[in-house]
Amino acid sequence: MSDTSSSDSRTSNAELMREDERINETNINDINASTEPTQHNQNQCCKSKRQRLRDGWNRVRRSIASLAKPGLRRDMLSWSSVVIIGTSAVISLLYTIIFIAVPHSSYSATTHNFISNNPILTDGQPIDGLSRWLEDFSRSVIPIMCHSHNDYWRPYPLFSALATGCTGVEADVWLQDDGETLLVGHDRGSLRPEMTLEKMYLDPLFEILEHRNPGEVWENNTVYDRARGVFQTQPNMTLVLMIDVKTEPSATWKAVLKKLERFRHPTKRYLTRYENVFPAPGFVERQEIWPSALTVVGSGNMEGDTIVNLYTEIVPIDPVTGEGGHSYYYRYHDTFLDAPLGQLPDDNTFWRAPDGQSGGSSKMWYPGNSYYASVSFQQSIGNVRTGFSEKQRAKLRSQIRTAKKSGLLARYWDLPSWPISYRDYVWQTLTEEGVGMLSVDDLESAARRGWTKGYIRDVVWMICLSVYIFLCSLAALWFGYRTIRRWRNQPRQDIYLE
Repeated sequence: MSDTSSSDSRTSNAELMREDERINETNINDINASTEPTQHNQNQCCKSKRQRLRDGWNRVRRSIASLAKPGLRRDMLSWSSVVIIGTSAVISLLYTIIFIAVPHSSYSATTHNFISNNPILTDGQPIDGLSRWLEDFSRSVIPIMCHSHNDYWRPYPLFSALATGCTGVEADVWLQDDGETLLVGHDRGSLRPEMTLEKMYLDPLFEILEHRNPGEVWENNTVYDRARGVFQTQPNMTLVLMIDVKTEPSATWKAVLKKLERFRHPTKRYLTRYENVFPAPGFVERQEIWPSALTVVGSGNMEGDTIVNLYTEIVPIDPVTGEGGHSYYYRYHDTFLDAPLGQLPDDNTFWRAPDGQSGGSSKMWYPGNSYYASVSFQQSIGNVRTGFSEKQRAKLRSQIRTAKKSGLLARYWDLPSWPISYRDYVWQTLTEEGVGMLSVDDLESAARRGWTKGYIRDVVWMICLSVYIFLCSLAALWFGYRTIRRWRNQPRQDIYLE
């Protein structure tokens, strides 16, 4: 009995095992069956992508090959190339004539003096610029409100600008590791040991001012006297030396202040300065800005508090008036900042009372801390090749008007320089809108003031002519297409020779 039960149990176990095997085989077959369509679809997708790429490449090859065969398509391609090249050549020729050749010829015909044309030469030979300026040029040059941008690139730095009458020059300075030497150059790779701020600008300027203000006459000057400037024709015209700081501002400007000490000496007073003058105990002059022969302006890496922080001395409190207790900067300083013209309308605000008779202002930048107010023309105003838009002109006027109300000279750098007529149009517009200082690279052209006229008219003519030529080219393409197609569709007649 026990044997029978044990054999039955073994039989049932074997059947269970076989059942499990069948179930597993069924699951495996189901899995394989489910994955086979997916793999098949993937293979079909890859094949279809490859086939589409192959078909596309074959169509391109056939199209290229068809162009090389005689036929309508090749003829049209040849005719289109002729029309496009001809149209481009005509438009380029018109552009060259209108915007390059005509302005250049007008400049060549404009009369100008020999000083601006050949500033530091005698009989074709270079001579010392300082002696030439003192002996000749200073008696005949009329100063104009132009700023010599990157002046150190001139054939004769400082003197090329003076010879054309520019009242502003610019020098990029780099403080060296010794903490004293200031080299002049556009970037570190252009710096040379001999190109120092003293040799290129401070030394010749000091000698010119010494010559213009001889000691026997000027050494007994007072705070109310004004030194004569570099221009003999207008002795009260100040020359602006803008120092564009390229290194750490505090250390660099500290070195600049030290090198200006000889200009600052009480027997000289060659620097435009902010100064509280006390004519008597308890009294102070209302005038705070005292113009002089040279005005030094800092820009570049300079910040609003760079100069202030260098004046660490504190003015003692006056027991009578109670004034004092502040930085010596607010009593005297002789260097100024280049204010940000782009944000000047937001920083300096002006208002008028409802009665229209009174008003007030809130100024962050004013003559006590700044002289220029500058901004990049391209970044602030933008491209004006087709003329100033109403929005651009309104922005320009707002900036210039705010600078004037603030007592600062508005200046735009990064002005267009080519083509000539476009540059002259921008110069003329800035001058008409009352810009304080015109920043230029071409000194001679700026000094002539015989700038080309009618730039907008030329732009309109150029656009109209270009559109007309383009329409003519489209018409030529259409008629050429019809002619070629008609010629291709004509039945050919065989010619037999008898």
